[in-house]
Parts: sequence; C-alpha cells; structure tokens
Amino acid sequence: MQMRLESRPVGDVLVMQCHGRIVAGNEVFTLHSQVGDCIDKYGDVVLQLDHVEFVDSSGLGALVRLTQAARSKGGDLKLSGVPSKVRKVLQLTNLLAQFETYDSVEEAITAAYLGSRYSRGKAGDARPSLLCAYGSTDVCTFLREVLCSAGYNALTTVNIDDAQILLKATKAKLVVVSARMQSIHGKPIRKALDEIDPAIALFILDENFATQDPGEATEKLLKDLGGLLPASD
Repeated sequence: MQMRLESRPVGDVLVMQCHGRIVAGNEVFTLHSQVGDCIDKYGDVVLQLDHVEFVDSSGLGALVRLTQAARSKGGDLKLSGVPSKVRKVLQLTNLLAQFETYDSVEEAITAAYLGSRYSRGKAGDARPSLLCAYGSTDVCTFLREVLCSAGYNALTTVNIDDAQILLKATKAKLVVVSARMQSIHGKPIRKALDEIDPAIALFILDENFATQDPGEATEKLLKDLGGLLPASD
C-alpha cells in the first residue's frame, strides 16, 4: 500500500496521520518533503503511525533525520500509536530512545503544549487565553488574527473534538464555537466543558457569522467577548 499523509492543525501543533508503508523511494521522499515543510511552519508535529504497516531502514533513517531537524529548530517530531511491529524494530535497532512516543495522539499533543518550546514562548504572556472552534479553516484564520490583534492569546481548530484536547493542554478560559458545534463526543458542549473546568466561559457564534459583514461581525464579537473575558491592553 502506497504511503499517504493526512494533516490537520490542532492549535499550534500539526497532526499528520500516516497510512501505508514508510519505505525507500517515493514514500521516504514524500515523508521528508511534507513533514519537513510542516516542521518549518509549525515546529511541533505529531506523526500518527497507527495505520503504518511497515518501516524499512530508509524509513527509520528519515524519521530520525526529521526528528533531529525539528529539535534543531526548537520544535519536535512526536510519534503516536506506534504499531507493535514498528516498536519492536525500534527497540532492536536501539533507536527507540531517539523519539518521544505516545500511545495516543491526545497524549502527544498535550506533551507538545507542556514542552519547553511552548512554555518558553508563552512565559510572561499575560494575554487572556481563548480557544475558537469553527468548521472552516478560512474562518478560523480570520478569527485568530482578529482576536490576537485585539489582545487575546487565541488558538483555533476546525475539529470540536480536538478542542477538548487543546483545552486540557492549554487551560484556556474561554471557548468560542460555531453554532453548529453543540457537542463534544456526543455530550452537550456545556457539560463537556464543565467536566474539564466549570469556570470555562462559553460563547456561541451567530449561525450566520461567516457570511456577515466582517467589520460589523468583528465589532459585535469583541464587544460580546469583552463582557466574558476582557482583552489585555
């Protein structure tokens, strides 16, 4: 099975799901190219390997090189869901210690946010932290830029389930969600947030937010959010 990669941003961390075989040839070239570009952009990348069938010596070498490249730039490449066959090979080749491995992608994402690079970057950042979940990458980009410019420390995700991971990792005080995102793992969103921290404020965007006049929508949003979590000056 030819290797393929699927990626999704979870806040400041990029998650890449790998399928197939990581072997010499086009697969290793693709891995170097796509993961390398993501490391340059995000710094921290989580590579999900639970759907990987086989990794040869060239593939292992590529993973080591990418991990070293990420760390040289202050980030990291974390591996999640390493299959037992691949883990055994890493142990036999004494390469397991070269990587940070996690049983689940949730654990890997949390570790990235608790790591030294993230901690250093956020140290002394007094801006109020909030999380936006909206099912459009373009709207997420718009929201993040608007909110950061207004004095918030804003993270975004297009996946409401990923929002739960980010909340646990970053301890954001306010969650802004699309009107269509009313549940997390089947639970009403308010109940899901209460299980994490009852003090988390929730703001549900207008159903037509994406098609409203940007200036008017932004003015109203910032005014409404100011009553829940004032921005820093």
